[in-house]
Amino acid sequence: MKKVMILLAIVLTANVMMAQKKDRTDAFMYNKNKQYDRAITSIEKCVNHEQFLGMKPAERAKAWHYRGEIYYNVYMSAEFRETVPNALELAVESYGNCVATDQGYYESNRQDIFSHISEISRQFGQAGVEAWNNKDFVTASDKFYSAYQVMAGIGAVDIDDLSNAAQAALNGKQYDKAIEYLNELQSKGQDDVNIYKNLAAAYNGAGNADKAFEMITTGLEKFPGDASMIIEKVNIYLKQGKGTEAINDLLELNNLDPNNASILFILGTIYGDENNEGVYDSEKAIDFYKQALAANPNYSDAAYNLGGLYITLSNKLKAQANDLPLDKVKEYDELIGQATELVQAGLPYVKQAYEAQPNDDVKKVLKSMYMDLKMYDEAKALDAQ
Repeated sequence: MKKVMILLAIVLTANVMMAQKKDRTDAFMYNKNKQYDRAITSIEKCVNHEQFLGMKPAERAKAWHYRGEIYYNVYMSAEFRETVPNALELAVESYGNCVATDQGYYESNRQDIFSHISEISRQFGQAGVEAWNNKDFVTASDKFYSAYQVMAGIGAVDIDDLSNAAQAALNGKQYDKAIEYLNELQSKGQDDVNIYKNLAAAYNGAGNADKAFEMITTGLEKFPGDASMIIEKVNIYLKQGKGTEAINDLLELNNLDPNNASILFILGTIYGDENNEGVYDSEKAIDFYKQALAANPNYSDAAYNLGGLYITLSNKLKAQANDLPLDKVKEYDELIGQATELVQAGLPYVKQAYEAQPNDDVKKVLKSMYMDLKMYDEAKALDAQ
């Protein structure tokens, strides 16, 4: 009787295994015929059966392989994608399980699996780009990091995806995540100026000024005089309300390198920012912007900022004029005349910035200046561009 019972157990186990293989085969055929809803039902029945782990590793790896293909195809199908919102993640999970379950099976099917994983990574990356373009940096960071992780799962490293994930996290003010990703970039051998600049920005955003300054110091030792590092150092100072320290640091650098247009531009930006209490000085800002343009005549940002500063000063005079009593006609005309002169002074710089790097924002500013100066033909010509 005992032998009969053992034999019966063996038969039952064999039948279960045959049933699971049938589910896997059905899933393969449904997938091939693009009947993805049925394919999902069959493959899930297979991999979630209580006896699934009793199958040979190669058999289980094959099931995970099929599951990966099914969910990948679901994601790529306009008809079925909405029915399984996390299809791409399930495909990644499946291929990961396939690789982990049987290395021999993976090696035998490496080309097919690798091509699918690469495409999945690309899809995550594309989703990251779309989110970035929509200013959804939190989602963009997650998608870029998923693209990186997918390739990392098969031993491939895509530095660009990891770098994009870090930058998106920083832009989305996810400072801890940005620090994590930037440190991971360093562990992969990346050691350029952007690593230190972004680490400084992330630590600064997280409120850790000491660590931010440590990154700045290290970065400037490796990349002395780099403008982006100096800007980040200034940002740290300004966040702490230390505008004077920022100015002093920049002036010292300016003395060492008087023709560095980037330093001159930063000085102009700081002096021209009314939010920098105790530092704001429009005359100094104009002077430094002009020095920056003298050092680099093609510095479009300096030209645009200088033109914008003239507009700001003009708008202040217009506001003063509008606040005058109605009987102060002479004073009103004088202020409006001075405001117009400031717009005229700024016009060449905004025009220069637009010609160097045409974009809609600068175009709008330039058109408003033309209209303000009653240069209607120029405004009309600008609209035609």
